[in-house]
This record gives sequence, structure tokens and C-alpha cells, in this order.
Amino acid sequence: MQHDRPNAISLAVWDVPMPVVAGEKFSIKIGAKSASGRALAGRVEVIDSSGTVVATGTLGDTPWPETEALYWAALDVRALAQQFAEYAVRFIPDPREPAYDALATRFSIVATAKPEHKLTVKVTEQATTGALEGVEVRLGSFRARTNAAGRAELHVCKGEYQLQLCRTAHIAPAKPIKIEGDTSIELTMVHVPEDHPDARWVR
Repeated sequence: MQHDRPNAISLAVWDVPMPVVAGEKFSIKIGAKSASGRALAGRVEVIDSSGTVVATGTLGDTPWPETEALYWAALDVRALAQQFAEYAVRFIPDPREPAYDALATRFSIVATAKPEHKLTVKVTEQATTGALEGVEVRLGSFRARTNAAGRAELHVCKGEYQLQLCRTAHIAPAKPIKIEGDTSIELTMVHVPEDHPDARWVR
């Protein structure tokens, strides 16, 4: 438990895009937090499956907003050419830091060829015909979320997909879609009571 390991340092990774473009750089954020809540100084590194350090960054002086002691850095990492890849993250303390026990963490990515086409999706609620904000649009490994106007844009590769919409207390059937060029589509979702079995947002 953390109170038994006051020098333990845990790592977190967030804002990993899904998917990334094979061979191109993508941006992530990495944070480090001491179990004792003390300020941290040092570097974070990203290591690929071959053991090569592929990105490094220095922790900032200010914790991530709305956290007490999560010190973080933004890093650019180049995606490997393979479709799936896993990376390890480690913390390298400032030499002036006291002894520490760093807990390792990992993250993975899905890489695709460079998207060739743009899919524009507009989502409305069936009963009110009003725009639905915050709908997660899923097309294979591609993801986007609708804005206040109910619109989302995805840059996708040519192919056949099942387009899925996800939003709390709303349901919609998956729709087969074939992408051969830039495409626009309008879809509706049905509002259901939040205690309805289908209302749960499956992540």
C-alpha cells in the first residue's frame, strides 16, 4: 500500500491518440507522482519493445491542473511501422532526489496507414431532432466526439467498417459503411431511460 512505501513513485500516461499513423510522430503526456506527495524533479523516458529510448522529456515545475502532486511532461513519440506496438515508461530522477521506488507502466498503440479520406458525421436525437453533443463515434480503431452542433470529423483509411455511436442514455444500431472517398452521413439516436439495460455506455 502507498502509506507503507512513502518513496514509491507511480507513473501515468494519457492523451494517447487512437489510432496513430505508422511511422509518424504522436503526442502523449506522462506524469509522475510520489506516494508522499512531495515535489518531483527528473525525466521520463519512453522505451520501445527493442529496449531503445524513443522519447524523453523533463518534468515541469507545476503539477497537472486539479491534482496535488502529479508532475508531468508532454512528449512526441514516433510510431513504429507495425500495426500494434507496446511501450514502457520509466522515471529518471534528478541526482539530488532521494532514493525512490518507481512503479513501471506501459501503454500500447494501434497504427494505421495514413488516412486518405474524411468522414463527417452529424448526430441528432430522434424525438427532438436536436443535435447531440458528446457522442463518441467509432469506426474501427478511429474515434471522434461530436461537438455542440452534433458534428464529428474523422480522417480514415479506405475500407469497410461498422460505424458505432456511443452516448449515455441513448442507443443506435451499428451501421455498415464503405469508405471510398470523402463522405458525409447523418444519423439519429434514440433516448432511453438511464436505468434501461441498453442505456449504459460501454467503453
